[in-house]
Amino acid sequence: MVESSQVSDPRAEHFGFLCRRCTRCCHNKRIQVNPYEIARLARRFGQSTSAFGAASTEGGAGNYLNRTDSGACVFLGPEGCTVHEDRPLVCRLYPLGRHVSADGTERFSHMTPHPQTESEINDRGTIGEFLATQGAAPFMRAADEYANWVRHAIAALGGGIDRPAPGDHAEGFDLVDMDAAIAAHCAAAGIDEPADIEARKALHLTILYRQLEEVEGGDDAQGGNA
Repeated sequence: MVESSQVSDPRAEHFGFLCRRCTRCCHNKRIQVNPYEIARLARRFGQSTSAFGAASTEGGAGNYLNRTDSGACVFLGPEGCTVHEDRPLVCRLYPLGRHVSADGTERFSHMTPHPQTESEINDRGTIGEFLATQGAAPFMRAADEYANWVRHAIAALGGGIDRPAPGDHAEGFDLVDMDAAIAAHCAAAGIDEPADIEARKALHLTILYRQLEEVEGGDDAQGGNA
């Protein structure tokens, strides 16, 4: 993996990628997903995010998409990606990697494609133009929003966030399950669930941050009683 050159606007870097759908890039890769991406894919199949995570992610943990015995993405069909309109961000960015620091600084890295790829990397265009053609904007926004929440959670909890093993329904685990978290919240508040996926993401993040506030408030109360 090669880092992009240092430019004032990394999206202005010359870059182009022509995919010829040889599908070689769809093998032997762990495709990470966040709650927004799971929600998009689950809706495509008419599933809840709980059901999708259990059936289509590694160990049912909701972190990485399943792969077949041959190493192919579980959603790779004979003619290519079967979920192309809702494919995760890492698929949209390929062969780029996107990295965002805590202060919002963005940079891109370049991955080496499969040695037998039929695709073409060129300099006809810019990274920004490539991102636009891939419809990456809402996925990048969601990735940044959930990453920011994770940073806040790590700070609030004083360490890493370990997700329970499959089947371990520890208190709070369902918070990262968008449908479960929204259903519980709306039922308790006596309100209707939003239908729009972007509205659901916004509400989910609100729920997640409120949970952190409760955790932080509880820690403050315990400190005051010490």
